[in-house]
Amino acid sequence: MKRLSFYFIALSLVNNVFLFSQEETEQERECKRARFLAGEALKVKSYNEATTYYILGEKLCNGYDKANYDRLLGSLQYTINSETDAKKKSAYIDSLLFFYDKSESLGFLDKSSSITRGLYELQAAKPNNVKIDKLLSEGIEFSGDKVNGNYVKYYYQNLYLLYANSTDKSIYKKRLIAEYFSLSKKSADLNFPADVKESMTQYFNNVVNTCNDILPELSGFLKTLPSDLNAKKIMVNNFIQLLESKNCTDAKEYEILIDTLIKIDPSIGAVIAKAKLMKSKKRYNDAITAFKDAKAMSTDNAQKEDLDYEILLIQYDNLDQYKISYNAALNISGSKRSDALKIAAACVMKLANSCGTSTFERKCNYYYAADLAERAGDGNLASRARSNFPTAEEIFNEGKSKGQSINLSCWGVNVIIK
Repeated sequence: MKRLSFYFIALSLVNNVFLFSQEETEQERECKRARFLAGEALKVKSYNEATTYYILGEKLCNGYDKANYDRLLGSLQYTINSETDAKKKSAYIDSLLFFYDKSESLGFLDKSSSITRGLYELQAAKPNNVKIDKLLSEGIEFSGDKVNGNYVKYYYQNLYLLYANSTDKSIYKKRLIAEYFSLSKKSADLNFPADVKESMTQYFNNVVNTCNDILPELSGFLKTLPSDLNAKKIMVNNFIQLLESKNCTDAKEYEILIDTLIKIDPSIGAVIAKAKLMKSKKRYNDAITAFKDAKAMSTDNAQKEDLDYEILLIQYDNLDQYKISYNAALNISGSKRSDALKIAAACVMKLANSCGTSTFERKCNYYYAADLAERAGDGNLASRARSNFPTAEEIFNEGKSKGQSINLSCWGVNVIIK
């Protein structure tokens, strides 16, 4: 009854308002009547009716001025937000997009409406991804530091769809890479929620597979890192993880990122990353120095042992420093003790032929190597050492017998002849 009363009153007012407008044509009077009824419907939040009359009025009035198009667009948005029927909502969205385009063609829109238009275009029955790309791109640029992180996420998702559906993917691939770095910086600068970066990274990883894809774009962004220390730290860590995931750790850009991270966040993790980088670049002495620096920073005994073991691996595997490696291995305890003893045994075997004045003495080194291997729990290594023990004839010729003790001067230990 209230709504019915409203329309009787409204129609009465319309008749009174236009009673003396005798010089107007019937269409002009109907135009004004439709606009008036639309306005009255808005007052009672009857958005469906308001939209119906605004659309009717637009036709009767042969178009609107900017103010009336703005009212029509606003009414449509209210209607869409309140509509629960999916088909009707879709139809209203298509109507909204139609009138947005019409208003734009008349010069009534600016970039302040671009994001809103883009979001409604995303909800259209048949989204125009090229149009969405243009609208969200200019809307994000217009919004500047006030842009919502979700809009950035939607923009990048849509850009990926353009790439996926394109026959010439190269253009969109370049944009996806460039925009990833640019929007990652924006995400760090403006402290967007983590899911924004995670979403972009997911699509990025579907496109980018090689270092050659990434490095040309990354070089430029390394010169424009955020000034805020925390934002810079987040962005540098993200880029480090990206290059590691793409096996780009040999690139100079990776080293720059590691050095940058150490400068802005001299944490033990950053120094360890530097050490691993130096090792991968075969700069072994620099790697050892970095691992020692990390050990000096650590307060965790287990971590210190792990770092000592990393140094040991370089000395043994990469520098062939067997005597140094042997001494280092004997000083390692904890979880790496067995692995260290294996290396100590291997060092003794490597140097066996240079330790002793006779073949017998040199072969006696393998007694010690076998003992170390057994303590390490490596039966295969112990067996290899035993295969080199002095023979019974060599023991006899040396004037020795099984069970006697012999000193190994190179290692400062006594072993039992077996």
